[in-house]
Amino acid sequence: MKNLLLFSVGAFSMMAVAAFAQSPSSDTTTSTQSTTTTVAPAVGSYSTHKSQKTIESNGTETDKSQSYTSGASGSTSSSSTQTTAPDGSKLSTTNEQRTPSSPGSDTTTIKRTTTTTGQ
Repeated sequence: MKNLLLFSVGAFSMMAVAAFAQSPSSDTTTSTQSTTTTVAPAVGSYSTHKSQKTIESNGTETDKSQSYTSGASGSTSSSSTQTTAPDGSKLSTTNEQRTPSSPGSDTTTIKRTTTTTGQ
């Protein structure tokens, strides 16, 4: 599983580099991505985290983060995005979802937050 994930990330990176190399456009976008996957000591537990930073040719910066954890108590997934415009204004969005693994429990907690700050 771990090798498949690393292979997939590597293959995606190579395709992305080839796509950028073929682009004749003068616009430049820089993207950095990091993925971390760990298997917790408890049997049946899993955790992964992915982050990406993109800088567009106009100076707009976007930071994205995603994580997922599952185990005996249930699962939690979260994501956040923060975009900073060249004028310094920011847009932040955070999502979180928790689902317990208790038999018969159908309670899922969803939390969404969006914040905008201007210059």
